Amino acid sequence: MTQMYAFPTRAAAAAAIALLVPSPSSAQAGGPVGHPDFDAAYFAWQAGDYADALTGMDRLLSGPDAHRWLEPAAVLTGELYHTQELAVDGRRAGWSPDGRFAAWETGAGAERRTHVARIGEGGVTVLNGHSAAFDGAGRVYYIAVGESRALDEAREAVTAALESGDNQAAFQARTRVSQLESAAARLRLRDLASGSESHVDLGPIIPQAVVFRAGDATPYVLGAPAGAGNTNDIYRIAGAPQKVTAAEGPKGDAVFLAGDRLLYVIDRQSFAIQELASGNVSTHRGIQPSVSADGGSIAFVRQEDGESIITVVGRNGVARDVVRRGGPLANPALSRDGARLVYQAMPREDWELFVTDADGTNEVRLTREIQHDLLPRFIDDDRVLAVIGEARHRRSYLYDLRTGSRTRLFHNNTVRTVAPEYEWAVSPYGARVLIVAERDGDTVSPERGVYMMDLNRRVESDEVHARVRTQLASERALLERGRELFAGIEQTVADAVGDVSTARVYGYSYDLYQFDSKHITQPGNAKAIEYLSARLREFGYDPQLQWFEARGARTANVIAVLPGTVQPDVLYTVSSHFDSVERGPGADDNTSGTAALLEAARVLSTRPQPATIHFAFFTGEESGLLGSREYVRRAVENGDILVGALNNDMIGFANDQRLDNTIRYSNAGIRDIQHGAAMLFTDLITYDAKYYKSTDAHAYYEAYGDIVGGIGSYPILGNPHYHQTHDQLETVNHQLIAEVSKTTVATLMQLASTPSRVNNVTIARSGRSGRVSWDALPETDVAAYIVEWGPADGAGRGSVRVTGTVADIADLRAGEEVRVSGVNRRGARSWDWGRAF
Repeated sequence: MTQMYAFPTRAAAAAAIALLVPSPSSAQAGGPVGHPDFDAAYFAWQAGDYADALTGMDRLLSGPDAHRWLEPAAVLTGELYHTQELAVDGRRAGWSPDGRFAAWETGAGAERRTHVARIGEGGVTVLNGHSAAFDGAGRVYYIAVGESRALDEAREAVTAALESGDNQAAFQARTRVSQLESAAARLRLRDLASGSESHVDLGPIIPQAVVFRAGDATPYVLGAPAGAGNTNDIYRIAGAPQKVTAAEGPKGDAVFLAGDRLLYVIDRQSFAIQELASGNVSTHRGIQPSVSADGGSIAFVRQEDGESIITVVGRNGVARDVVRRGGPLANPALSRDGARLVYQAMPREDWELFVTDADGTNEVRLTREIQHDLLPRFIDDDRVLAVIGEARHRRSYLYDLRTGSRTRLFHNNTVRTVAPEYEWAVSPYGARVLIVAERDGDTVSPERGVYMMDLNRRVESDEVHARVRTQLASERALLERGRELFAGIEQTVADAVGDVSTARVYGYSYDLYQFDSKHITQPGNAKAIEYLSARLREFGYDPQLQWFEARGARTANVIAVLPGTVQPDVLYTVSSHFDSVERGPGADDNTSGTAALLEAARVLSTRPQPATIHFAFFTGEESGLLGSREYVRRAVENGDILVGALNNDMIGFANDQRLDNTIRYSNAGIRDIQHGAAMLFTDLITYDAKYYKSTDAHAYYEAYGDIVGGIGSYPILGNPHYHQTHDQLETVNHQLIAEVSKTTVATLMQLASTPSRVNNVTIARSGRSGRVSWDALPETDVAAYIVEWGPADGAGRGSVRVTGTVADIADLRAGEEVRVSGVNRRGARSWDWGRAF
């Protein structure tokens, strides 16, 4: 359940909706403006020519009319509004009713904490519990969990089960922990001004949440008597708990309405509205109830006769069906006064947003984005906040209902690194937004930052100009790094990349599409194995089939081996899974990656590299990474020296005119090689995210560590056809697949031609000196090692070249990083540094 906030004043609904037909220049904030210099920069940006675009913007922001370009330049390159990091980690972000405090949670179990920040005053209060609720009088109630020996033992059982790999025992132990934590929950009260804290006596009631009536500091607790099971009710806490709910059944999320009414969920399919004075209850069959900020109206979704309906219940209690569709509807949200409604509908395969008056008139379509448009909410009377994309890479936007323009909201102000967002909480009256996001693009670490965006404070001109210059310097450095990495093999790589054929890529995709679902339980899986083997034999390979049984099915990976000409024992693997979900053909997920891999295998079949390359077509990814884990199990068992791996997955969806995709990596060295490969040899525009979990790349990481790169969709999993029956051939861009194949070919040629990363770098310090040692590289043509030391985020302060695996440094300062790289006989360095502090 959500409660939306907005500014108290607004223009007339009809006038705003009448304006909701954007002109070509206003539809996308940051777009072309009709000025030749800015428009040239804008279209260079759209083409992925970022250095040219940023050079043009730098000139404009250095000129006499810099103020004119502030907003369009800010929106194009990042954020328009000022953003402040409140915490490096947090979740369940929210606001106090008066907007004076922001809160978020960290930790789990006994370590679960609530952090409360005083906006504009500084300082953070930490509460030893969760589910904070503000009473509007400067106090906060929260739920603390009492500790016990039984809880300690249950948590230890979870750890033991996980360490032993017993998932069933881990599930049972976690369930036990949850039960014990719920039974040990107690309600606490903290005065935020004085810091005093006290226990709130609930008698036998075990609390789950606290809610308040507007203007009333008396807490109402959702909970149940100890030992009563799932029989939640709502209790007024003024002395002894007094039950106030009258409807039958266990109660869920609750919110007070105007007119002394209380709304609460009864089960997953219905909710009740209760008049507190009379006790009268009206029950409504429906889901996703949303309340206007003034508490006067409720909107919800229900089903009737095969249709989806959004119903609005007004202040008078009268219910009116305002939207009726044959397709799905979701997430209705009302403006502050309940006069307007925004909601999701699915005209075709993806969610779109619509706005209408609350009586169902003046409906206007707000979005026409090919990706999902989701979770709309009013932030004031004329603006809606919503997000675009799949759950692992959503981005927030503001929609102006007066002009129809769309403005990107949150960003990390970099060109290449994506910043997935996960939560959005709008403050009362819409002045600020809390956003939980991975601003650094690291989706692997458990931390997600908490950020506050001030919608009343735009970035300054000097901030935007500094941003542009920083981005320009980064782009130039990335391109120069790519040239260094491919020095000496540029023409050989260009010749190979030039042989990649879009027509062939389409042919592979078409053939595999004929097999329908390639899930391990479907006939198409065996047909795909046979097809891949046949194509690889045509290319001159002798494919190896790694047969195994899993989930009641017999299936196989298909492996093509390109032996190395200089160090055949050193191995690089490039992979894509060829299976699909059970109910769909998987044209993008992942016939696209399979087709790109087939073409890379064909192109390189007559171009053997110094190191050995495996082209691995994995089965069973959609059933739990079965094929990749089987491949890695055999590689470890065989003692394979696997020093680098690429994994491509879902690379064929183009959400606009750009040929772009995301480098999904664990190793920053491979990331930079792939950027360089794309920039120097292809038309592919590349972004990046530290991302490998829940993909076949994870299997490599589990056994071999930080050796992973590869390419996946941009936006990450933004394809609305993802895991659907309509993931069909016509939804895929085969030129995009070919560009990924080119990037893969170039990346493999660079990796296999240079020394791998040095491992196990250690430092034995003695005062200001240090002895550095490392493992010898497996390549036979390593001539020397370069040892460099200095700040971790800066240039080396010193370096030395040695032929062994030990180096002595006379002046090694505290906190400095040591980096070691191999150098082969043609002068090429390792594609990544081995590092130690």
